[in-house]
Amino acid sequence: ELGGDLETLLSACLQASEEEFDPDYHTLDKAKDDAEEIWKKGQGKFFGTDEAKLFKVVVMSPPKYLKMVNDAYAEEYGYTLIKAMEKELGGKAEDAAIFALKMRFKPYEAIAGIIKKACAGIGTDEDFLTCSIIRYQDLMGHVNLAHEELYGKSVHERVRSECSGHYKDVLLALLNKTSPEE
Repeated sequence: ELGGDLETLLSACLQASEEEFDPDYHTLDKAKDDAEEIWKKGQGKFFGTDEAKLFKVVVMSPPKYLKMVNDAYAEEYGYTLIKAMEKELGGKAEDAAIFALKMRFKPYEAIAGIIKKACAGIGTDEDFLTCSIIRYQDLMGHVNLAHEELYGKSVHERVRSECSGHYKDVLLALLNKTSPEE
């Protein structure tokens, strides 16, 4: 069951599709207006947060435009949209909103981050790791490069160190399909 901010975010994702970037519509002035609107609906609001507006901009904006909004927000309010989401949201809704933003700004790094997260702590979250590798299999060449840059080892090395047996063999076979080891 869903509820609260997470339900609002997922509803926005299901109801809207990303707009195509139009330089005549997605202008710097509009980005500044949207940044101000996000502020007013979030931290600038006396009480509570209007999550629907925040999520609408995150879900519908093309990446190039969302970066413009992020830059305008940071210039005007001193921090990024990701930091704003951290301040305004909590729990799974915060995680989901931040992941959505990261996927728009730096998708390969975002995916590398969730692969690392699936392996963090005591024990590997095998469902999370498997779903991440399968879901983003076609991007694994780029993700692997980002993972190496961010964490000093390949996704293959992470799988080898975190998994064992046939499970490890299957994940490595999936990885080698689109991102062969050298």
